[in-house]
Amino acid sequence: GEGEGEGEGEGEGEGEGEPLPEQVCGEERFDPGTRVPPRILLVVDKSGSMDRAATGYPGTKWAAAQDRLSSMVFDLDDVAEFGLMPFPAVGATDLCATGTVTVPLQASTATAISDELFAIDPLGATPTAATLRAAKSVLDALPAQGGDRAVVLATDGGPNCNLRLDATTCRCTPGVECAPNNPVGATRTNLAPANCIDDDGAAAAAARALNDAGYPVFVIGIPGINGLEDVMNHLADAGGTALAGGTRYYDASTDDALARSLEEAALRISSCRFDLAAPVATADDVTVQIDGRVVARDAGRTQGWDLVDADTVELFGATCTQGADALTGVVVRACR
Repeated sequence: GEGEGEGEGEGEGEGEGEPLPEQVCGEERFDPGTRVPPRILLVVDKSGSMDRAATGYPGTKWAAAQDRLSSMVFDLDDVAEFGLMPFPAVGATDLCATGTVTVPLQASTATAISDELFAIDPLGATPTAATLRAAKSVLDALPAQGGDRAVVLATDGGPNCNLRLDATTCRCTPGVECAPNNPVGATRTNLAPANCIDDDGAAAAAARALNDAGYPVFVIGIPGINGLEDVMNHLADAGGTALAGGTRYYDASTDDALARSLEEAALRISSCRFDLAAPVATADDVTVQIDGRVVARDAGRTQGWDLVDADTVELFGATCTQGADALTGVVVRACR
C-alpha cells in the first residue's frame, strides 16, 4: 500500500507542467515630429538606358530623375540627411563598375546632390546587385547614433552585369543582345552575360540583405520601365517596402509622380517606422494608438499599421500622415 501511494504521488506531480509565464506588456511613445532625421542613401541608376525617352515626361528618363530627385532633396533637406551613390561609377571605363558615393551622407546636402546629378551624363550598364551590396557597407559604416538608415533605389528596372549568368538561356535586357540563340525580337550576335537580367538572384538578394540589416530599400521606377515591372516588384518585396496591389514599387510614371513617390518614401522612413525596444512574437501582441485612438492593423499595408519585422511597426496610407501630425504622438503597446 505504501509503495502504491508514493508512486501515485510522484506520477501526478510530474504530469503537471509548470504554469506558462505571463506576458509582460509595456507602452512606448513616439513623437514623429521630433524624431532624429533619417539617413537616406540615394542609389541612382545612370546607365545608358536612362538616356531614352521617358513615358509621361517631356524628356529623357535621366532628365526626369535629375529634375525630381533634385526637387525632392531640396524639399526634404531639413527633415532628412541624404547621400548620393550613382551607378555605374561616375567616370569609370568599366561599364559595369560598382557605384560609389559621390556626395557623402550627411545633413544639408541638397545643393551638392543637385549639382552632381546635373553634371552626370547617363552611360554604362546597370550593376544593381554590386551597388546595393556596396550601399550596405556604406550604411554599416555610419555611426550608430543618428536616424534610421535606408536606401532609395531609383532605376528604370534592368539590373544586369552578373557575369555568372548563362547568356544562352537567360532573359535579355530589353533592346540589348545576349546571345545568338536567345533572340528577343531579332537575331542576337553578341554573347554577353553582362546583358542578362539579374533578377531573383543577386539583385534581390542584395536588397534583402539591406532590409535584414534594418535598412529598408524603397524602389522607385523611373518613367519607362520597359516591361520589367516584375523585376521591380521583386526588388520591392526583397527590400521590405512593397506596396499593396499589382505594382508593389513606387511607380513614377507621370510628371509629378517621382517627386511624390520619393517624398512618401522619406515620410515613411522619418515619421512612420518605429523601432520597438525588443522583438515581439506576432502582430497580435501589438496595439497602436494615435492621439489616444486605437488604430486597426492592416496586413495589406494600405492603411493602418503592420509589424514589418519582429521589432518594427510601420504606419501606412492616411494613417502615416495622421501619425506624423499627431498632437500627443504615437503609442505602441507591446506584450512579450
